[in-house]
Amino acid sequence: MASKEQLRKVALYCKEYDPSRNELTSSARTYEDKYENCVNCNHYNQEGRCTLNLIDPILSSMAMELNLKS
Repeated sequence: MASKEQLRKVALYCKEYDPSRNELTSSARTYEDKYENCVNCNHYNQEGRCTLNLIDPILSSMAMELNLKS
């Protein structure tokens, strides 16, 4: 399972990221609601999974990119 920080980074790189539309006021918004994050994506289900199965491939791609830079 990905950490909160990983889910946030995946959302930044994901071309399919589709934020859900919440009616929350800005004072009631949580960390996940304030920033791009898989948790607030329409493709993220209640079981904590991406319905498009994109989290692991994106994390792998990010890791490979970091390896190439080092």
